[in-house]
Amino acid sequence: MNEELELVETMDDLSELIRKFQTQLLSGDLKQYTLRQLYYIELINKSEGISVSELSKKLNIKKSTVSIAVNQLIDLDIVSKIRSEEDKRFYFLQLTPKGKKIMQMHMQVHKNTIKKILKVLTQEEVAKFIQIVGKIKISTL
Repeated sequence: MNEELELVETMDDLSELIRKFQTQLLSGDLKQYTLRQLYYIELINKSEGISVSELSKKLNIKKSTVSIAVNQLIDLDIVSKIRSEEDKRFYFLQLTPKGKKIMQMHMQVHKNTIKKILKVLTQEEVAKFIQIVGKIKISTL
């Protein structure tokens, strides 16, 4: 088999693994949420105190689109807006207790997946995989 075809098939295999991970992510108690919602929750968790504007810049998405998604999360009592003490015009986002619980469940799916990967890869293979994905990511920007 030629190298290009093998690379395409490997990318297809990787895509299938990602789809399976996403299916696991959207099962159980998390099945009522979309991948987009879980992604926003994860980003807000990583950057506690981020504003809608900062989130839209980080995602490279229009602020109005991010506002709609954030307002849905607010309506679901997953995210809250906190008014800035320094500048009353600005609001920062943080997870509510419900949002933090969702994040814990989300991270447990990640941990379970990582455990499975670590059972089949050596530390050296893990390091090489991370390096390769990073290299591909940089080259495709």
